[in-house]
Amino acid sequence: MKRIKKSVCLVLAIMMILSSCMIFSSAADTRAVYVPDYDTETPVIIVHGMSQNNTYLVDENGEWAKDDDGNYIHGWPLHIEISALLKAVPNLIMSAFTRQDAGLSDALYQAAHDALYVIEKDNNGNYINNVDVPCYECPMSELSPEVKEEYYKFLPIQQLGELIGEDNVYYFGYDSIGDVVSTADRLYDYIHKVVLPQTGAEQIKICPISLGGTVATYYLNAHPEDYSLIKKMVFVVPAIDGSNIIGDLLTNNLSVYDDSELYENLLVALLGETPLAYTLNIVLRILPSDVLKKALNGLVDGVVDVAARRTTILWALCPTEYYEEAKAIWLEGDEYAVIREKVDSYMEARANFEDNLFALKATGAELFDVACYDVPLFPLCKDYKTTNADRVIHAASPSMGATFADLGTTLGEDYEAVGTYCDDPTHDHLSPDGVVDATTGLLPCTTWYFKGQAHEMLPDNDVALELAILAMVDDNMKDVYSNPAYPQFNNGRLVRTVNENMQAWEDFDKSKVSEEDAAAVEKAIADVKALKEETIVDIEAWTAAEDALEAALVEAGVIEDPNPSCLESALTTITKTANRSINKVYSEILNK
Repeated sequence: MKRIKKSVCLVLAIMMILSSCMIFSSAADTRAVYVPDYDTETPVIIVHGMSQNNTYLVDENGEWAKDDDGNYIHGWPLHIEISALLKAVPNLIMSAFTRQDAGLSDALYQAAHDALYVIEKDNNGNYINNVDVPCYECPMSELSPEVKEEYYKFLPIQQLGELIGEDNVYYFGYDSIGDVVSTADRLYDYIHKVVLPQTGAEQIKICPISLGGTVATYYLNAHPEDYSLIKKMVFVVPAIDGSNIIGDLLTNNLSVYDDSELYENLLVALLGETPLAYTLNIVLRILPSDVLKKALNGLVDGVVDVAARRTTILWALCPTEYYEEAKAIWLEGDEYAVIREKVDSYMEARANFEDNLFALKATGAELFDVACYDVPLFPLCKDYKTTNADRVIHAASPSMGATFADLGTTLGEDYEAVGTYCDDPTHDHLSPDGVVDATTGLLPCTTWYFKGQAHEMLPDNDVALELAILAMVDDNMKDVYSNPAYPQFNNGRLVRTVNENMQAWEDFDKSKVSEEDAAAVEKAIADVKALKEETIVDIEAWTAAEDALEAALVEAGVIEDPNPSCLESALTTITKTANRSINKVYSEILNK
């Protein structure tokens, strides 16, 4: 009997071991478990973000204008006429000498107008100058190699074309600083006059990215007749409720008007811990605080007046809670009636977004979202140290209303999910770090979150891009639980520098490298490649591998050391100490 019991125990133990091994193997190889089903028939329309299409000044011959160096003059990215800004230098010198505003604020206001002349508009929102915005009425497969390369540089989505064919990928180009109403109408025309006739498809998929989410918000409100055409809509960091940066800009609530930010933190946040940042902080003291702030206010007012006041797509980036105050400042008066009417119309579309989104979903459309969080807002924003964001947009906007703890904090150990849009007890939409409650976002079951991922760097995040692409083309991707390789909450990572460093090694003359150094580089590359295969990002392991590769390449003489030299580090310490001492003296004087 004892032998039987021992045998039974042995069998049970072996079964348990085998079972645990199977579970471990399954967890480790999640890609093998999940079977995709690619839709190669439905065309995908990319509605790009602000930095992912250029606009050009057109000369009197109808050609794209060039500057004296032979470079194209852009409307976007912003073309800034530096010589116009230099005209304010005499006023700066006089103001520093007299210790009062010697016309500096007015000079900077005018300088902003002159420096940004390319994008100036009239009171109807029309460009004063002739500006061209490329929008190619063909799929990616028919674009010239030069244009295709440029678009893939903006958005490295080559995998999308590889999976469904470039004949099914369309890139809707629009003006990032244009009119949101006409842009949404152009998207409607693009769908009906270009994509559907060329492909013969009965449905489409739309991928609005960043500012593209703003365009999509108006499109869904203006053209509900298109809902039945949309098979999928995959939002990627969409600016659904704008950005607090634009809100602070339009309500004169920037961090530059706070002494501690202006003289200590702002330039360091913008330029990093460098001698230049601390030296400029010291130089700012040349002007009295009130004179400097008045000058900055003149510059900001000039920028807003020429670049934003008559630009409805930028107004569409104003968060709802800021809008009435901002409108009272910038859009009062009959002369702005056309702009005001368009922006009011957009704000109505935003107010209807939830109803429109769920009406679209009711037609059978599948809706997905990719959001990022836990990165401070751009330091010009008043509350950049506390607002949870992705550097460009406060996190509640791209997540469509999810709840976030302030930076550096959590929602609390006793926090329970609100469950506004998902109260399924089997679902867990609280982030493991205790920062995010996804249940208050409109799409809790189909929104993925990347921690520590900066908005503008998302094209360098291979996992996030692959996820967005799969959400568009894989019919088996239904929600955040479909594919274990892509959990709802993940860490952000950037691969561009790693890829560039690996390419540098590939191109380098290896005969100049010792066997020991070459072996170290090859090992570091193998470690990085192994981690790149993992879609669940261990950020500590990734950072360590990234640093190890960089160090190995520096040691081998393949790349230069990007870290500060001893001299630069010493200068940083000296200028930082000097800046703090000067600020302390000024603070003591002002408090007397």
